[in-house]
Amino acid sequence: MTSSKRHSKSGGRRPTRDDVAARAGVSSAVVSYVLNEGPRPVAEETRERVLEAVRELDYLPNEIARSLAGQSTRSVGLITPTLANPVWAEVTMGVTDVLSEASYLPLVCDVEDVADQEAKYAAMLVAKRVDGAVLVPTADTEATVRILHSGGVSVVVVEQEISAAPCVVVDPEATGRMVTDHLLSLGHTRIGFLREHRTSLDSWRRYDGYESALTAAGVAVDPLLVVDAPASVDGSIVAGGIEAARALLDADIRPTAVFAHNDLMAIAVIHEARRRGLQVPKDVSVVGIDDLEVGRYMDPPLTTLPFPKRELGRVAARKLLALMEGTVPEQLTTLPPPELIIRESTARPPS
Repeated sequence: MTSSKRHSKSGGRRPTRDDVAARAGVSSAVVSYVLNEGPRPVAEETRERVLEAVRELDYLPNEIARSLAGQSTRSVGLITPTLANPVWAEVTMGVTDVLSEASYLPLVCDVEDVADQEAKYAAMLVAKRVDGAVLVPTADTEATVRILHSGGVSVVVVEQEISAAPCVVVDPEATGRMVTDHLLSLGHTRIGFLREHRTSLDSWRRYDGYESALTAAGVAVDPLLVVDAPASVDGSIVAGGIEAARALLDADIRPTAVFAHNDLMAIAVIHEARRRGLQVPKDVSVVGIDDLEVGRYMDPPLTTLPFPKRELGRVAARKLLALMEGTVPEQLTTLPPPELIIRESTARPPS
C-alpha cells in the first residue's frame, strides 16, 4: 500500500492518534500508552495491533511532527577520532552529559582514525537533519565543517583552532612547555618528542611548546629526536607508539628523556625501552599527557600532565547549545592545562 493511499484513509490530511485508535480498535489513551511505553501496560496482542495501524497510516507522533515542522530534530552529532582512545571516550561522555540534560539525542560517530570516514559521517548527519555537531577532527577540518554548514548544522570544533566555527581547546603550547620544562629542570638536554600522526594539529602545537621551552633554555632542537607516530597500527594506538618509539630509541645518540604525545604512546615507549634492556627512569625518563588510569599502575608509575577530558566535552556541548539557540559564543575557548603529576617515570639523566 502506498503512502498516498494510506493518507487517503484520513481524508488526505496527516493521520492523528484518533485515526490510529480507530484503525486498531482501541482508545486514543491506549495508543498513547503503546507509543510512550506507559504509564499503563498494554497486552502484547493489542500493542501489535496499534503498531500495525501506525505503520499502515504512516502516523507521526506529535512531538516528532512538531520538531520537523520547526526544523528541529533534537539530535546532535558527535564526530570523534576513535573511542578506542580513553581520552576521546571521556570527552564523548562530557558532551553527552550536557546534551542529555538539554533533551538532545547524541549520535556518536567513531571515525576510527580513518580520514575519509569523517566527511562521510558529516554527510550522514546532514541527511539525518541533526541540529548541531561537535567535531573532534582527524582530517580536513574546514572541509568537514563546510559539509555540516551546507545542511544548516551548527558546529563546534574540539582541540583545533579554525575560523569557520567556534572552537574549544586545552592550551597546547602551554602543555608542551610545561612537560618540557619539567624534563629540563631535571637536567635533561637530549629530550625526544614523540609526536602524533602528521594530521594531528594539536600535537604540532604541543611540539611548538616543546621547541619554545628548549630554545628558551638555550638547548638546540635536534630533528633526529622528533618522530611522528602513525595514527594506529592494526587499530592499536599503543602499537603505533611502539613503532615510533623504536625509531626514536634507534637514534645514534639516544635521548635521555622522551615526551610522548599521550599516555598510551608513553606506555609504548616504556615497553620498547624495557625490550631493549633499558631501565625507566634510570636510562630514559618518560612523560605522557592525559593521566589515564592505567598510567598510575605502570611500573614505574607514569609522570603525566592531566587532560581535562570530561570538562572539555562539557564546555564544547554548552557552547553548541548556545549556538543552536541563536547566541553567538566566543570564537575560541582555551582551557588551561592542569598541573603536572610527577611520578616515578622521570628522574635526573644518567651521569
